Amino acid sequence: MHGRLKLRPPDAARRRQREEKLRHYREAMDALLGGAPPAQVLSLSAAVLAANPDVGTCWNLRRRALGALGGDWVPSELAFVGQCLGVNPKSYGAWHHRSWVLARAAAPPAGREDLALCERLLAADSRNFHAWDHRRAVARDPEAELAFTGSLLSRDFSNFSAWHQRLRLLAPARERGGAGAGALPPAKLREELELVQNAVFTDPTDQSAWVYLRCILSRAPPPPRVICVHIDREDATVAVIFSRPVRVNPECPELTATLDGSALTEPWRSGEGRPRPSHTWLCALPALPSDHPAHLEVTWAPDSTPRDVRLLPGEAQACWQEPIVERELFWPELGVAEAQVLQDQVQMCRELLELEPQSRGCLLTLALLLAALDPRGHAREIREHLRSLQEADPLRSGFVADVRSRFEVALAILGAGEGLSLPAKELTAVPLLERMAALARLDLAGNELRELPAALGALRSLTELDLSDNRVSKLGSAPPLPRLRLLRLDRNPIGHASALTPLAAWPRLALLGLAETPLGSAPDGPALLAELLPAVDVTFS
Repeated sequence: MHGRLKLRPPDAARRRQREEKLRHYREAMDALLGGAPPAQVLSLSAAVLAANPDVGTCWNLRRRALGALGGDWVPSELAFVGQCLGVNPKSYGAWHHRSWVLARAAAPPAGREDLALCERLLAADSRNFHAWDHRRAVARDPEAELAFTGSLLSRDFSNFSAWHQRLRLLAPARERGGAGAGALPPAKLREELELVQNAVFTDPTDQSAWVYLRCILSRAPPPPRVICVHIDREDATVAVIFSRPVRVNPECPELTATLDGSALTEPWRSGEGRPRPSHTWLCALPALPSDHPAHLEVTWAPDSTPRDVRLLPGEAQACWQEPIVERELFWPELGVAEAQVLQDQVQMCRELLELEPQSRGCLLTLALLLAALDPRGHAREIREHLRSLQEADPLRSGFVADVRSRFEVALAILGAGEGLSLPAKELTAVPLLERMAALARLDLAGNELRELPAALGALRSLTELDLSDNRVSKLGSAPPLPRLRLLRLDRNPIGHASALTPLAAWPRLALLGLAETPLGSAPDGPALLAELLPAVDVTFS
């Protein structure tokens, strides 16, 4: 158990004690494995398990013996398992055996004894997930369970397991809540928000209540859906872009497309060329004469809503894109639609920050709430809170940097046209590019990027990409960009021509900037690059 001091006997006495215990164990196991009768199996296994409940073989033999003996052995067996759990409250074998015994009871037990057992064990260790899982299995009264978690939280607001149990108990109410998909009913939401307020004002530095607050304001992530369909006459490719990475089975695809009424039979492939979930899935098209129109219809089976794109005569490409919902960029899981509820939480966070300006949970929650309400109007305040959060929580500086990067990218997307400019924003990641499939120019110079953005393959119309002054040392599995002509990688730590191998698959790449990179001064570096990219004009100055 946590915090319990273990006293060790003198070495000689301890050796004799272990040798005696080992001798008894071997004798019992030899008898058990030698085909002992069921009654003897029960007595021998009881002796072994009472000393060490983690011997899985004994539990298996015990179950066979109980099945062979028959009779009503459920009460005595439950009592025995309770004794074993007193020896080791986290014994996987003991908890599994208890569930097995309960499942074979002639009449389902009322559960009071099991609830009392779980309560005793949780009083000794509130993080005993075995006890929590068993309690969830035997409890029948959600209101009584809510009261139980409330009593635990009244004694210790940092009991993360109790918050988690409470959230699970509220799941049915969230599913039928009238305030929006995944949101709690208004009256219940007010109760929970009041409980959270008491917790955070009691201990603003504890993270459990803040996590719970963000959870009850959220909903389950929406299922993936098609957000963009792009057809390219010159590249003879259709690109389907999803809101979240998905896997498309080439043999039995849920993604289907028809061109002028005829089904496309070519297999789907990911934008990255690897068999793994991806935002972007591509399918080859038959040759499309430039003077003919084309009508493409794409259907994703889980959604079933067809998406139509029409390519007019003379057009090189066409695109359908779902309108951007501002809130989805900043807090896509937010389930509470009522602005006043969010405003009240903003006010609560601001009051708390005056008392505890270094509260990490408060800084993060306030930044998310402000971004959900009015990101452009609160941009300055959000940046200040995220900067304060990074100072208050240096051990999670990478996480905070990614949160800040998402905010800066989302803010730029709201005002973007054909170009997206994000220079010198200290970005460590570039999310949400799947929302900008029609983008022609992307400026990411002067940031902290170590690799190309994950959803870069969604930018089917991109012609210029500036990644100068970042920390990119290799391109990895960079997806081919069919229309990219200019790529700037100046002042990145690229030292080998092989790091740029993926560029050989970029069909229209014409200009590559590598000024002040180690590759320019590497032996045979320029020569190897010229061999790799013979049609590309490379500049090292």
